[in-house]
This record gives sequence, structure tokens and C-alpha cells, in this order.
Amino acid sequence: MSWERMPVLARYDAEHVRAIAMPVGGIGAGCFALGGDGALLDWQLMSRPHRGWRPPYAHLLLRVQLAGDAPRLRVLESLHRLTLDADHGATGALAGIPRMRPLGFEAAYPFGRALLQDPELPLEVYIEAFNPLIPEATDDSSLPLGLLRVALHNRSDAPLEATLAFALTNFSGDDGVSSDQRGTRTEYAHLHGWRGLLMRKEEAQRNPRWGELAVLCDDPNAIVARRWAFEARRGWGADVLALIDELLRTGALADADPDAPCPPSDAHGWRSSISTQLTAPPQGVAERQFLLCWWFPYRDLREIGWFQGATDADATVRNYYATRFDGALAVAEYAIPRLSDLYARTAAFVRSIMETHDAPLAESALNCLAVLRSPTCFRLEDGTFCAFEGCSATTGCCHGSCTHVWNYEQATLALFPDLHRSMLEAHLRFGLMDDGAQRFRLDLPLGAGQWALAAADGQMGLIVRVYQQYLRDGDREWLRAHYPYAKRMLEFAWQPGSWDADRDGVMENAQHNTYDIEFFGPNPMTGVWYLAALRACAAMAQAIGDAEFASECQRLFQQGSAWLDVNLFNGDYYEQRIQMPAQTPHPATHALKPIPDAPPYQMGAGCLIDQLTGQYKANRAALGDLLPREHIVQSLRAIYRYNFLPNMHAHYNNLRVYATGDEAGVVIESFPRGERPQLPPVYWAECWTGLEYMLARLLLDYDLREEALQVVSAVRARHDGAKRNPFNEPECGSYYARSMAAWSLVE
Repeated sequence: MSWERMPVLARYDAEHVRAIAMPVGGIGAGCFALGGDGALLDWQLMSRPHRGWRPPYAHLLLRVQLAGDAPRLRVLESLHRLTLDADHGATGALAGIPRMRPLGFEAAYPFGRALLQDPELPLEVYIEAFNPLIPEATDDSSLPLGLLRVALHNRSDAPLEATLAFALTNFSGDDGVSSDQRGTRTEYAHLHGWRGLLMRKEEAQRNPRWGELAVLCDDPNAIVARRWAFEARRGWGADVLALIDELLRTGALADADPDAPCPPSDAHGWRSSISTQLTAPPQGVAERQFLLCWWFPYRDLREIGWFQGATDADATVRNYYATRFDGALAVAEYAIPRLSDLYARTAAFVRSIMETHDAPLAESALNCLAVLRSPTCFRLEDGTFCAFEGCSATTGCCHGSCTHVWNYEQATLALFPDLHRSMLEAHLRFGLMDDGAQRFRLDLPLGAGQWALAAADGQMGLIVRVYQQYLRDGDREWLRAHYPYAKRMLEFAWQPGSWDADRDGVMENAQHNTYDIEFFGPNPMTGVWYLAALRACAAMAQAIGDAEFASECQRLFQQGSAWLDVNLFNGDYYEQRIQMPAQTPHPATHALKPIPDAPPYQMGAGCLIDQLTGQYKANRAALGDLLPREHIVQSLRAIYRYNFLPNMHAHYNNLRVYATGDEAGVVIESFPRGERPQLPPVYWAECWTGLEYMLARLLLDYDLREEALQVVSAVRARHDGAKRNPFNEPECGSYYARSMAAWSLVE
């Protein structure tokens, strides 16, 4: 493999790398991250997220010697990683060893490359990271591994002798929150000409921090230290001083006793390393590869914040990827002979997106796939695909494969339809209540049945997703088996006290939705979702021969569409008609106890970014226009005109801030027709990238391309590598699922 084969879509200069942390790992299998300056960050290989954590040692070091000069030692990352103004100065492993300077970062996800230089050396260093991501090859895209390739570019006219060392603490038993490293062992590993380390805990445990990590180098002559010869030196930086002295003096880190078995460690775990020596020819390149493979088979649902079982029940489950492999070396055994093929297939996929779409659209679509590789997503032992909305500091954020959030994304259906089908079937089987209400959050263990709230937009969107899955797979028998669930979900809307109890095609009652509130009265946001579901159900009923139900769905669609257009279109956009329920709302449709006489948080006459989201999903399912096309276009122009702000200097936001100062963005609601209500919808002033991508896709659908590019470019400018991470777009938590609406931009 040559370096030229890595696709490059985005380039960040040296001033725009501080915030970059690109996740490297398989779908639902954990990850670490490559920092914009080459640092190895965010080690989240075990049960729970812990963004920002890294083991005491997880560093690449370079010893360089030019002809006639004394050797020099560098950490292959920049000063960005040091907190220089801390109480006791910059601390942490290797903080006092000279570091490189960032040159920039290049990426086309899942490929990333940090570029470094040293002002005193005629040398540039490139660190590339990669994990396979191949459409419809879910297993190969879910491998628990990361490949690092380090290239030394010698800019001098003389040979450059170097040692590249990967120093890593055996952190088995430690995820940065809970730690029990006593009894770790580090062993030699040899595989397909690669040489390195196998790190593990001494005894098998049903524990999310028990498992294995293999680190292998493609140099068969690499010098491997399972535990350093100076391991006993601890305290007052003695270990760091010994590391400096050993590397400068000998050019390698030696094993404490290379011919004896490695003993179990004390509570600190062993420090280990792989040292590989190489020569970069004059004006030439030398490179090495490191493969990291891990196997942490268990996940604790309670500690990640998603367990509804009994208080004394075992909340530990087995990860799906652990059923495919019996250890970290088994992952390496599978991957090493296939690396070139996995690399080439991933590169071909990425290039196909780069070559056919404008850069902002392609970058957004590819970068947001990082959500699938983050701790937001995981798979149960039977393969069931589960996901939070996003990630908090050390837990998932908002459990349950939440329908009203996951409705927006298009990536799984397009690229990994088996994952989309898995999540969908879990909702249909375990989320449906007896009366047809769909729990918008799934419980774990599946079937626990504690969550009892249905979201109007979530339930209608799930119906459309059933139809989308049928279109994607073309499996009529699958549709025949699952259509009854969709039918029951739609019929729930007609239950007494439910959303359309009078069966006129219009949602009127209490409508819980993705803004964590209830809308009361007809409104475009949930109303258009309902129209999309009616048309999807009509198409499904027609496909399996349920003509009577197809006719009823079509009747309600036509009636509801006409009513919404006549009564909610104000000549500019669609607004809400606030009205209190004519009958007591069904208990599954609201979280308010009691329902106030004048409920707050209504959209009213405001211009909501989400007013046509049902149309966005309908277009993905080829369901056609749900409202008059001219009014759809007028509404989209209005949203862009009123809600897109070129900067935030005059914008007042009372809650979470995702755009500020000179940054542009699309706010959730504006009030061009009058004064803002005292309590508008909770998140009215925020900018959510998932909604911005949804809007941009609709703008593209209706030939408003310039406006769409403005919206997407604003998102990319906010996530520029200096202020925010281009591979993490938070909403309620990091790596937020709704951001994968970006994939629709390149469909």
C-alpha cells in the first residue's frame, strides 16, 4: 500500500487541528481517536464512553540521528496536548520530552492523516489511521481494530537513522473511570510476519473491563518489551528519565527478562513498547505500520445507563463482535491477510462519494459516519443493533434507539441495511404496546416494557421506515410479516384520545415529539409526518393486497393534506393552530401531569425548521409531495430566509449553544410574524446539525441548491478543527445520531 492511495477530501492547516479527534474503530466495537496533531486519544474500547481519556502511556516516540549528530528524541504529537498553565505546570507521561509541530491534518473519513514537522530537523512525519468502512459489508466494517501507518519523510541529502517506538500501558481492567489492573500480563505475539504484544488480564472475568489488546508492527525484527527493563523505577519521574536515557543511548526499549514468562502485574499494570528501527534515504521515505486489535467481550448495560431489568439482575451482556472472534489475536489473524483488500474497498467507496458530490456535502456525509464507530452504537450478542442518541462523559446519553431521533438518519438504511432492519425489528417486536402505541425508547433487556410514552413524530416516522426497508430489500415476505405492526401503529392514531381520534387526517390532540414537549392542536411538524405515514401505509397495503386499508389511508391522506394546506399555510410557511384537546388525551401520548389550561412551548405562528421533516422522509421513500409543491417551496424559502443567520451577534439563545459569534447556522424557530411567545418550544434558539442537514436535503430536493450549500457550509465552518471536532457533532451528547441525516445529502 502506498501513501498516495489514501483519499483526501478535507485539509486542515496547522491552526485548525486542536479540536480534531477522528474515531478509529468498527461499528459497535469501540474506538480510539487520532488527534489532529498525531496524538492517540479517546480510548473507548470497553463498555462505556470516556471521551478525553487515554492510558498513562499511549504514545508514539521517535529517536532520530543525523550523520555526525547526537541522537534526538521526540514525542509524535504537539504542545496542544499539554495543559501549560496547570497548577504544577504541564504534567502527565512524557510531558517534558520535546514535541513536534503540527503541519495540518488531511482526511476523507474513515481515513485521517496528521502531518508533523520539527523546526530543528529536516524531517516530516505523517501518521495515518484507518478502519474498514465498506457499504453492505457490515462484518468487515465492524472489526475491532485500527491501523496506524507512520511515514518519515527525510528532507535532507543524507540518510536518516531512526527508531520508532510505540509505548503503551497495559490498561486491561482500566477504562479511566474504574480501574483494577492487578494481574495484567503482557506477552509476545507473532503473526503473519508481524511482531508485537498481547495485553490481557490474568483471569477470565465476566466484566466489561476484562479482555485483550494486541499491538503488532509489520517489522519482523521489531524489539518488543513486554515490561520495561527499568519497570521497577517509579516515582518522581524515574521511569520517564529511564525511558529517555534508554532510547537516546541504545535506540530501543528492552524487555526486563526476555527469556522468562511475564509475571502478573501489580495494581499499576505493566508499561510495554514496540521499538522498530528504520532508515529514511536522502529525500526519501521510510514507513512502518502498527495494527491494534482488541477484544473486550462484555458490556455493562447498567453502567452505560440503559438497563430496565430488576435491581439485583445481572446487567452484563456479550458484545456481538466477541461472538465472531475468541480473542484479539483472532481479530489480527483475520485482518492482516485482508488489509490491502479492506483498504482498497474502503478507498473506492470514499472516492465514489468525493468524485460525485460537492465537497461540503461529501465531507458532512462521510464525517457523520463516525457516529456508527462511536460508543453511541453497539450490538447485543444476537446482533441486535442498539444505540443511544449520543454520548455523555462516561455514559450513553438518552437510551432506547429513540425513534424520533433515529428517524432522521439515512446512513444505516443506505449503507448497512441489515443494521437498519435490526433496529426496526426490535422496535416492532418489543416496542409495540397492546393498543398499538410504540414506545419511542426501547428497554433493555428487550421486552422489559417499562417505557410507556409514544412520540407522534417517532411513531409515524417508524411506519415510513418500515416501507423504506421494504423498498431497500425488495422482500415482499418480510413486508407481509411486518406490515401488521405498521398497520397497528397507524391505527393507534385513531384510538380515543389519540392524535387523530376523529379520523379526519389531521393530528389535533397531545403530540409528544422530538423537542421533548407536547404540541397541542394541528401543526405541520407532526401533521406532515402523519401524512407521510398514511401514504407509506397505503403503499404497503397495496403491495400485499389489503385494498380496503389502502383506500382508507389514501382517503385520510387527501383529506388531511387539503386541510393542513388550507388552514396552516399562512402565505409564507406552515404554522400551528394551538387548540386544547376535545377529549382527554390518551396516556401514552403525553408526559404532562396534569395538562395545563394554557400549555407552554407551542410553536404557534413561528417558522419552524422542522415543519416539513415528514416530507424529507417521504422523499427518501419516493412517496411524492405531501402538500402542494408551490407551498413546499415557499415554506423552504421562508425557513432559509428567517431561520438561517449569517452570524449570531444579534441572536439570543437561552439554552445550549452550538453556534455563536461570527458563526452562521439555522435556528430551530424564528418569529417573523410577531413577538416571540413567553415560552416558545424548549430548544427554539439552538442550531442542530441534524436538522440543518435535513433542511439542506429538502432544499436540494426542490432545486434550491445554492441555499442548501450555504446551510451545509455553515455547519462545516463551525466544525473547522480549531473550534470543534469535524468528526463529532453534538446535540444531546457527543456523536449524536441525528447528524447522520447528512448521508441523505449524497444519496
